[in-house]
Amino acid sequence: MSILHLDELSPTSGDGPSGVPELAAAVREGRLSAATVAERLLATPDDTVPVGAGLVVDPGPLRAAAAALDRRTDRFALPLAGVPVVVEDGISVAGRGDEIVRRLRAAGALVAGRARTAEHEVGLDATPGGRATATVVASGVVPLGIGVDGDGTLRCAAAAHGIAALKPGRRVLPLPDAAERRWCGLAEPTLLAGRAEDLTAVLDALSRGTGGPPAPSSVLRLTTPAGTGPGPAAAPVSSLAASLRTGRTRLAGPDSASAVHAAIRILQDAGLGLVAADPPYRAVLVVHSARRRQAGLARRVEDLGLDPAELPRSARSLVRRGRRVRRLGGLRPATPASWRQRMVSWLDDAGAEAGLLPAPPGASGAGSTGVAAWNLAGLPSLVAPVHRPGEHGCVQLVGRPGSERRLLATAALLAGG
Repeated sequence: MSILHLDELSPTSGDGPSGVPELAAAVREGRLSAATVAERLLATPDDTVPVGAGLVVDPGPLRAAAAALDRRTDRFALPLAGVPVVVEDGISVAGRGDEIVRRLRAAGALVAGRARTAEHEVGLDATPGGRATATVVASGVVPLGIGVDGDGTLRCAAAAHGIAALKPGRRVLPLPDAAERRWCGLAEPTLLAGRAEDLTAVLDALSRGTGGPPAPSSVLRLTTPAGTGPGPAAAPVSSLAASLRTGRTRLAGPDSASAVHAAIRILQDAGLGLVAADPPYRAVLVVHSARRRQAGLARRVEDLGLDPAELPRSARSLVRRGRRVRRLGGLRPATPASWRQRMVSWLDDAGAEAGLLPAPPGASGAGSTGVAAWNLAGLPSLVAPVHRPGEHGCVQLVGRPGSERRLLATAALLAGG
């Protein structure tokens, strides 16, 4: 019998699984078809996504991908089976697409559409932080988004919307070549979802590089057969260094500070240890990050063959500075490693496994020291929603190399998980 005959929910029904693990399990186990998932997405009312978000969906390829997924004999083994994902402009989805897109498709995800985003410092939408990817995920149209975060803009947009965003550590996920040149070592592929726990299965599937079979949801939840899945669930960190600083001399605004205080109470009640310790921010950190952004923008303009004179005034100024950086000897390759060691030493001195920091929301936080520092250092940074009755807020969890899954497990505590 065709899997399409097993669906009991109509394509336009609002019932059924919505989170990434629940939706993937429903498609794997035959309770829902990928074709139905696609039709639900295409039937979404136009006013569901805010005007200006720039979501572009091509029905033909989406339906074809869903039909192909329903015919796959290994559908039961795909960790992201039938999960729609919006991909930010700058990541290629044409043909086989960039490596990160190939891994998404291999894991069973449906590339639902593209989200337009800022380019050359010119925002194409009016969303917080100027990043349409966060807006689309926050609207609930798709449960998963992926973009490129080079200066914290995407994470700050996620904080403005109250959703989760994970920028993994350096080289955990494959970065498109164009983004590598554009950001000069600052950027990483960044995952967005409504809940931090949704990102665990996504990270496992994409960092593994193949769509290995997960545990059947009706049998196992915490462990999987050896060599076939993500393995035992990661434990939360046991101790955190907490700070309200967003820069060397700057403190978080009232809303961001309130979210940090709420997170401290939740984590203390869960038995985690917390100690007050400010990160070793320095004024020169902003300079190092800015030089990389400027040099990368100058490269991007050259790659696209653009005339700088036709760019907006602010972009022309950045291109001139980027060219000057390259004329004067370029970027220092040892700088990111130096900052990585500085930040890890901060955790060592505090006796903490991770850091709990403010997550400045929206465009005002983009590029700020307390966010961009983790791009320069190449360390994991997770924007995580904090459950508070009647309001939403986010904090930033940062950690050592390889700590992504433990940060996600800690974030689950903050969401009431």
